[in-house]
Amino acid sequence: MKTALVMGIQASGISASNLLAKLGYEVRLYDDKLELENNYRDRGEEIYKNLDLIVVSPSIPYDHPVVKEGESRNIKIISELELGASQLKAGTIIAVTGTNGKTTTVDMLEKMLKIMGKKVRTMGNTGYPVSQVVLDGEEPEYAIIECSSFQLERTYTLHPKYSLFLNLSPDHMDRYERYEDYFNAKKRIFNMQNVTDYAVLNYDLRQIRELAKHLPITIKWVSSKEQKGDVTVKDNYFYVKGQPLISARESRARGEHNRFNMSAVMSVALSLGATKEQLISFIREYRVLPHRVEFVGSVDGISYYNDSKGTNIGACLSAIRTVGGNVGLIMGGSDKKEDFCEFFDEVYGKVKYVAVSGANAEKIYGSAMKVGFTDITITPTLDEAVKLLTEKEGIDTVLFSPASASFDRYSSYQERGDYFKNRVYALKA
Repeated sequence: MKTALVMGIQASGISASNLLAKLGYEVRLYDDKLELENNYRDRGEEIYKNLDLIVVSPSIPYDHPVVKEGESRNIKIISELELGASQLKAGTIIAVTGTNGKTTTVDMLEKMLKIMGKKVRTMGNTGYPVSQVVLDGEEPEYAIIECSSFQLERTYTLHPKYSLFLNLSPDHMDRYERYEDYFNAKKRIFNMQNVTDYAVLNYDLRQIRELAKHLPITIKWVSSKEQKGDVTVKDNYFYVKGQPLISARESRARGEHNRFNMSAVMSVALSLGATKEQLISFIREYRVLPHRVEFVGSVDGISYYNDSKGTNIGACLSAIRTVGGNVGLIMGGSDKKEDFCEFFDEVYGKVKYVAVSGANAEKIYGSAMKVGFTDITITPTLDEAVKLLTEKEGIDTVLFSPASASFDRYSSYQERGDYFKNRVYALKA
């Protein structure tokens, strides 16, 4: 019997261990934090005895001591995504990556394909492990997999028919030593693709245009700035292959980033035979997921938006462009080692005031002061940040887009976003 070590026993690790057991492996568990009956954390050399395979969950960094030791012993190391994908039975795999907008685009793809009458299953970084889909015995016509850089790090056989690389900006610098390492992890989505497959790529990014020159894949471009690709937007109107389709104002999904994601999704749908009527239905019917520039309500002439999913600078900038108005911005959380100086240079004139709260509040405040952005205050709590901006003269939009992770005070961005929404609802009471 072969032996496998599963590292990181949360949802993906549990699914991976169950799938390995079903495949006939003796399974050992390893978790740095949890107290488990079969935890090999403190077993020293016993961890590696007769070990054939290590499966890492997304939470396990590539430089973890056990992983590095496994590499030195030539033990095969794969991600949970690789394990699940190697056993997945699906008609067509569509894989989505990028710094921001992955979950929204996966959700859009699911809705679009269902309008077309396809049988679809979403999985991966959306919260439902690919290994669990295999265990469930599902064989979807279309498997849509959200792929984070952490999940892609140790993939080798993942072969999507369609890959979507939405955007790229510095993120997770608390995990990667170099921006290039982060980019290289993302690029693994293309490893197994060939000329019969498709890559939907962001034409607006120079790095992506350069990358495309070296990919033996059929490229489908999407752009927010140029009339490039099968689906374009001009003067707030969607065009398909140069022909007008529908006004973007008929969509509930506001903002340039949502128009871009919709264009990417429709590019895939067109190659799968979507009709004009199906595309129009998608644009009119799609509703944005919670915590993503989510309109919470208006109180005394001030509009409040929850963008708790905005965990990095790129997402925060996108949210600012989307909401418009005289913006009061709430930032801060657990730090991801991004540089906020350029951020404050860019938001001059777009953001009237910033309330910053959380573990990295001093860092963000210091970055603002360094570039001369003085309309900023540190507040001890999120409640006080909301109160400050609500009472600040001249602000008609309060945007909660932390540009930071949530783990200093909350278990997830969802919990953080719900807390903010409850503060806004209390203003209405």
